[in-house]
Amino acid sequence: MPRAALLLPLALCSGLAACVAADRAPVAEWRVLVKTTQAQSDTAAIAGRASQASGVPARYVAATSPQWHSLSLACGDEARCAAALQRLQADTPFFEAVQRDERRRPHPASSPS
Repeated sequence: MPRAALLLPLALCSGLAACVAADRAPVAEWRVLVKTTQAQSDTAAIAGRASQASGVPARYVAATSPQWHSLSLACGDEARCAAALQRLQADTPFFEAVQRDERRRPHPASSPS
């Protein structure tokens, strides 16, 4: 049997593995801190408004006060995240302040069990 015929299955498997890995690539996600113009406790409404304003899916993470909230924007890549942040900052009737949350967080794998 020719060597090329022996290598063909290996090449096909490698290509398939690369495609599967590409499908599982992490989506760029930015954490942002938003300050609402009024105290808000409806987390679904805050995330919904952020999704609508930014044009990307937003997930509510936590409140730091009645007006300050942490959100996660699932943008896809850095350029889309930057554009989503700008759109969110433009929604001044609902959000008084919007900034990227660049605080360092421990990796989940390094957290004590």
